[in-house]
Amino acid sequence: MLWPGWRRRDRQHLITDLAQCRGRIGRGLRRQLSLLDPLELAPLLIAAWPRLGPDIRSQLVSLAEEEGFVDRWLELLARGRAGARVTAATILGEMEVGRALGPLLEALGEREEGVQLAATAALIRLRDPRCLEPLLAALAEPRRWPPARVAEILLALGPVSIPPLLALLKQSAPELAVRVIAILGLFKDPRTLPDLEDCLQRGPAPVRAAAARALGEMGLARAAPLLQLALADPEAGVRAAAARALGRLKYRQARKQLQACLDDGAWEVRAAAAAALQEVAAAREI
Repeated sequence: MLWPGWRRRDRQHLITDLAQCRGRIGRGLRRQLSLLDPLELAPLLIAAWPRLGPDIRSQLVSLAEEEGFVDRWLELLARGRAGARVTAATILGEMEVGRALGPLLEALGEREEGVQLAATAALIRLRDPRCLEPLLAALAEPRRWPPARVAEILLALGPVSIPPLLALLKQSAPELAVRVIAILGLFKDPRTLPDLEDCLQRGPAPVRAAAARALGEMGLARAAPLLQLALADPEAGVRAAAARALGRLKYRQARKQLQACLDDGAWEVRAAAAAALQEVAAAREI
């Protein structure tokens, strides 16, 4: 620990010294950093990190490992107070500490939203494919890990997430399939189109509605003809989702069918059709 006035006087100086480092971090600066408490060092590094080059970052990761800071941050992430856990998750993510993967995944299930969000951001930075399997398993247990956080991480992992998501979709019960479809729509990847179209044609009602929403989210005009057919679906929720999707696609060829939907017996279909017609009209004006 340093003297009491350190935080006010020298924190910014240390950040500046780190940012100005070229080559190796000097012994004096290393010693100053090593003397800090883990919860003093972490915020300092978080503030400095965007200004540091790859070589300085690598040296700081080595320093943190050698001096036991990483171990302490992992302990804080597991058992610290909420604020300390947020700080620990953030610095472990910034440093891309691979062995933090398990603890960060565990932190996704925390009640404290700040801890959840910090763990999510850290896992997004790690982009470690090893977390694919537990994330996919977690989609079946929404009370364990929030599906929205899981979706963010899967999306950050990129196209590598798509094949296992499609495989999971094929063997999922409707409730899980709806969550998987929503995530697939976020990728906006044409490779998912055949499976989503199949869900729209042959899935149970909740799955058909989810597929319609996802196809609209993707913005691919190729899906529009099938969405037009879905305007005649026996389930109002599916008709409404198809209408909104056609609006998002600005699909002018569906105007007559959308106009007919204004007389639908279900209010949600009428509302969705009216909104879709406005989007189509606005696109035509532009």
